[in-house]
Amino acid sequence: MHRKKIIDIKEFLSLIIGAAVLGFIFSFREWGYGSLNTDLGLSNLIRASILSLIVLLVYQLSHKLIARKFELNSRFTLWSIKRFWFTKSSKFKETKVFGINLKSIKMGVIIPLLFAFLTNGMLKFAAVGTSETTPKKGRNVGREYKHLTEYEEALIHLVGPLSCLLLALIFKQFPGFDKLVEISYTLALFSMIPFSGLDGSKIFFGSLPLYLCSATFIVITVVLMQILSPILTLILSAITAISLLILFLYRTV
Repeated sequence: MHRKKIIDIKEFLSLIIGAAVLGFIFSFREWGYGSLNTDLGLSNLIRASILSLIVLLVYQLSHKLIARKFELNSRFTLWSIKRFWFTKSSKFKETKVFGINLKSIKMGVIIPLLFAFLTNGMLKFAAVGTSETTPKKGRNVGREYKHLTEYEEALIHLVGPLSCLLLALIFKQFPGFDKLVEISYTLALFSMIPFSGLDGSKIFFGSLPLYLCSATFIVITVVLMQILSPILTLILSAITAISLLILFLYRTV
């Protein structure tokens, strides 16, 4: 029996492009100190790209794992926008570039590179992609709810950023993994921005309380992990996030 590949060629190509973009912005200031050193720069670019690919694979495989629990397929795609306004008529027209049909603008490539050049690599805008979910054919029969709820979709999209954050916490304890840690927690942070197409928007519109709690947890964790132990970081972050959630729910009652 033929089994479907976990990651197909098209999805892997998107992961490679995303990793290359991340590798570029995370090595932007590492092309020599005082003067340009091409060998050093290329070495740092390749290293940062490989580490970025590892982080993106963890991000996407965690998405696939949780999506399977909901009988869904999950595919990594570069962050794109398909329209320049909110109306249906504002969709971008299909354009051919080097024989490739483009129906959207790849913001996950343009914005990170733009910020890298404008800020001389100081601001690493790490929102390069997201995970799209689709139902598995013939697998929803017999479910209590045939279609995915917005809350369920929010939970699925939260798994990716949390996996990156966990990866950062684990490798923060080992010397020599500073770059991997930085890429992981930066990707977790920027994935939570509620821009159209990113995980953050799908969590925000799926469940505002879940978004406030999870976004607070991720931000506080990234700050505290720089100075505290992982256990204490997680405890304080969880307390802060839950307290904010309780306050929000109390004010909305």
